[in-house]
Amino acid sequence: MEIQEIKTRLTLKEVLEHYGLKPDKQSRLNCPFHDDKTPSMQVYYKTQTAYCFSSNCPTHGKSLDVIDFIMHMEQTDKHQAILKAGELITGTASPAQKLTRVALLTNMFTYFKNAMHNSRPAREYLESRGLDHGKTDVGYNSGQFHHGTRKDNELIEACLKYGLLLDRGHVNNRTGEKAYSPFGKGGIVFPLRNSENQITSLYFRSTADDRQARHFYLKDRQGLYPCYPKQEATKLILTEAIIDAATLLQIPGSPMNPAKTGQVIKYLPATAPTG
Repeated sequence: MEIQEIKTRLTLKEVLEHYGLKPDKQSRLNCPFHDDKTPSMQVYYKTQTAYCFSSNCPTHGKSLDVIDFIMHMEQTDKHQAILKAGELITGTASPAQKLTRVALLTNMFTYFKNAMHNSRPAREYLESRGLDHGKTDVGYNSGQFHHGTRKDNELIEACLKYGLLLDRGHVNNRTGEKAYSPFGKGGIVFPLRNSENQITSLYFRSTADDRQARHFYLKDRQGLYPCYPKQEATKLILTEAIIDAATLLQIPGSPMNPAKTGQVIKYLPATAPTG
């Protein structure tokens, strides 16, 4: 399929919906390509492009068409993005196949991060653990992402495939629809990343005082928090739990924070759920 044909047949709105992204009334959204606490990406439906105004974004300065957007979402090259665009047009891929693990978890973690700002209990729990939600890459799972206006069959299928939803094996007596249980409901969420810094798994820490069910990892767990160490790293610091690593990261002058000290030091937090 030719590039011009793709741009004619595939709209930016369809691409955004495919990745579970919904602009606000001003056609703005939290950019999915960097840590974005306030909407810095503007969608232009007239030109079928999107542009991120944040200088922290790897796409900054470049107007993204549908192919560019897919390429960055899938972390792939232009050829593969064109093939993916063709799948979206022809519908040859199943709903679960369309949302890759990385794409789904990246989108869902953006949603969880936004939910953190709306949950006072989650913020209070973080404070009780000595963490500042404004300085920590963390989200909150209210368990509502598959309900009401957010309900989407493609999203549900992908969440079932990768473990964010569990099939309860019966229907809802009130609605007559299949019942699902959100994985890690009521937990704060941390991303686990691969060597390419892509989100490949999620860790959930329950905010409830339940010593029997505090730690939850997605099935097929992979990746490290907060990231893989770089090749030039000269020191590794192991922590007992992810929250321990997050706590050290926000301490000014800490060896876990090379940006503050100017040292070439990286860290390898353990992911064992013990703390």
